[in-house]
Amino acid sequence: MTKEICKTCSKEFVIRDEDLVFYEQVKTVPPIYCPECRMARRLLFRNERILYKRPCDLCKKDMITLYSPESLYKVYCHDCWWSDDWNPKSFGRDYDFSKTFFEQYKKLQKEVPRLGLAAFKNIQSDYTNGSAENKDCYLIFASDYNEECLYSRLLQRDKQCVDCAFLHESELCYECIDCRKCFKCMFSEQCRDSSDLLFCYNMRNSQNCILSTNGRNASNSILNIKYTKEEFEKKKKEILKDYESIEKAKKEFVELKKNTIRKFTMQTKCHNVTGDYIHNCYDGVELFDTFDAKNCSYMKDTEKPIDSMDCNNYYYNPHFGYNIMGALEGSMLRNSAFVFYSNEVDYCDMCYNLANAIGCISIRKGNYMILNKEYEKESFDKLRTQIIAEMKKEKDYGQFFPPEIAPFAYNESLINDFYPLTKDEAIKRGYRWQEKTTGTYGKETIKNEDIPKSISGVDENILDEILVCSDCNKNYKIIRAELEFYKRINLPLPQKDFECRHNDRMKKRNGMKLYHRSCMKEGCTNEFETTYAPDRPEIIYCESCYQQEVY
Repeated sequence: MTKEICKTCSKEFVIRDEDLVFYEQVKTVPPIYCPECRMARRLLFRNERILYKRPCDLCKKDMITLYSPESLYKVYCHDCWWSDDWNPKSFGRDYDFSKTFFEQYKKLQKEVPRLGLAAFKNIQSDYTNGSAENKDCYLIFASDYNEECLYSRLLQRDKQCVDCAFLHESELCYECIDCRKCFKCMFSEQCRDSSDLLFCYNMRNSQNCILSTNGRNASNSILNIKYTKEEFEKKKKEILKDYESIEKAKKEFVELKKNTIRKFTMQTKCHNVTGDYIHNCYDGVELFDTFDAKNCSYMKDTEKPIDSMDCNNYYYNPHFGYNIMGALEGSMLRNSAFVFYSNEVDYCDMCYNLANAIGCISIRKGNYMILNKEYEKESFDKLRTQIIAEMKKEKDYGQFFPPEIAPFAYNESLINDFYPLTKDEAIKRGYRWQEKTTGTYGKETIKNEDIPKSISGVDENILDEILVCSDCNKNYKIIRAELEFYKRINLPLPQKDFECRHNDRMKKRNGMKLYHRSCMKEGCTNEFETTYAPDRPEIIYCESCYQQEVY
């Protein structure tokens, strides 16, 4: 194990002996940045929720896109990007050893058209990104196979759910986080196989519960005490009667969770791993929102990865990947973004079905390519070896694309969700900052105090009004599907815009920093790595003590 100083943030970080073995396997060099800064570089390539309107640079029709109108890139709509009306290989050029690799790559990057939005096979779901097979959805992100869902992130196979995150196979849910197979649940977290929950935490196989935690097979429970069905309905009606009563219940729920026993990490069927929100993972460190991983480390939002490190949004059996932002399948992927069904690629972006390549952009099928130009195998191997040798001299090879290559500014990209920086801090670290973001201010036609506090007092005229967020003062509107949902489950209108509601949800999940702590159960000496900081009020137990107490 060696200790290094990060070249970006100047913090000390560790390179494990196991890491060095991996770097040798994938034919790369050790990092010169800490795990956090390595992730920041990758996530600068992922704008997930900041949407703009601008014309397609080919068909000239207006489109919804991730790229601002001021962006210097050529951007095509979905149909044009996938069409035969242009050829990404026509932008190929010879490699010039009098210039650095990134100088040449940046020039190519401004010429090759980019895909405006990552959305596939959606029906009436234009305002979505990182999405596929959704129907009648609006402002959902990184979500697949959903129907009539709104204002959410990371939904899978849900129906009529609003303002949720990390939700799976659920229906009629509102403000639920990390829940699975739930029906008609609201303001609940980490619940499964349950229905009609209101302000509940970590419930299993339960129904008709309010302000209850760690329950198993519970019904008609209020504050973990058994009541009659009539008493449950009375309490539910009392909480949902208006905006103020819900805000009061939110505060009560926060206090309730502070005194709730928590397992040190949200993980199941894992062996020899550290991290949080993980399932069926073996041998690795710093895994987050990762499932079915084997011998992987420093990963976030991944599924079924094998023998890989430093990857985000990396899915479906990819292996031997390093420093990857976005991949489906593939092997020996290095320092690349959005490389799908590809093998043996370095420093490529938005490429499909590509093998043996370095420095390519928007290739849809190719082999033996450098800067979008195709070569014979022998010529490719020789030139690639020379390029990597030059990059190693400049100490560029093995590190992800530098910030000046990133297509998005810090405050546009997903990294701002996890490690927010001020404008000055971001610029000091070499990141760009987007001054003109989407949204309007000062256009409201109704004040918050004039909005009915109960949904029963709201009529369709609200669809014509412009509201103002109580936190950021940004304007927003209520859409018809949203109003119908609130009326169906008897919820008052929100007084914050989507982005502020999203930020509130994300704050309820733990971050990605690990702390070494001991079990808080008296007499237990077990130690562990956890995302619960030592100064937090929750009661944190080790696995065995938690199982004895809760299961």
